Amino acid sequence: MAIGRVLVAVAVAMMLTSPSTAATTSPDDYSPAVMRVDYAVGDLTAHVHAPRTLVGVRPLVFGFHDDLARERARQGFVVVVVDDRWSVAAHEELWRELNAGAGPLAERFAGFVGSVAVAEP
Repeated sequence: MAIGRVLVAVAVAMMLTSPSTAATTSPDDYSPAVMRVDYAVGDLTAHVHAPRTLVGVRPLVFGFHDDLARERARQGFVVVVVDDRWSVAAHEELWRELNAGAGPLAERFAGFVGSVAVAEP
């Protein structure tokens, strides 16, 4: 009788301390954390979606939809979402200046300095 109680207690303890597989995340569902920051410089406004941790030089792309930008940021891109398609060249120039540590974005976006690959004109 005592052995039966011990076995039941051991079985219950094993069930309570074993990791739950119901709450685990599949490796296929993993996506790195992303951040969103906004800026306005004169008439130029944009949302920036990027990985929270910028390791190495990340490709810079321009987009026009936040939902697609978040997905691209999860893939490691820095995405600048602009409202006006005709202003992309002006935004590119802001990011070239920022990448060199200068310009109006340099103070607020200091963590991006040297971390983005901006295409040269």
